[in-house]
Amino acid sequence: MAHTTQGSEGENLSRIRDILFGEDLQSIEQKLDTAKDENSATVDELKIEIEKRLKEIELLQEKRFKEADSTQEKNSENQKGSLNEVKQEIASLKESISNSLEQFDTKISNLENTINQTINQFKEEYKLKIEKLDSNKLDKATLSDMLVELAENLKK
Repeated sequence: MAHTTQGSEGENLSRIRDILFGEDLQSIEQKLDTAKDENSATVDELKIEIEKRLKEIELLQEKRFKEADSTQEKNSENQKGSLNEVKQEIASLKESISNSLEQFDTKISNLENTINQTINQFKEEYKLKIEKLDSNKLDKATLSDMLVELAENLKK
């Protein structure tokens, strides 16, 4: 019964409202419906405008990403080119240093040979002088014989 009582109470309230407000309530309801329709249309327009702007933002963002990628690729290519130039310079310097070291080694080797030849010449000259001194050297017995002979010659 409570359920039917509530239904009849709702009907009673509806009748009382019609009696009290009558046409004003219908007018207010029409105005509310019109406002709802207008607001709904405005909301729809705003949704469309927001979606349009979001698409524009997405396109702009995509364009900027592509530009950034392109710039990054160019920078990467420039860096690769610079890296290759540096590698070539290093290889050139390496080769130049290698050639200089080979020339330096050759000069040192030639200088070493020249010094060895000079040392050998001095050794030979020294040997010859020692042999000459040895050959000119008199032993004690020969010297004493010569002095004895000289003394005898002086006595005579």
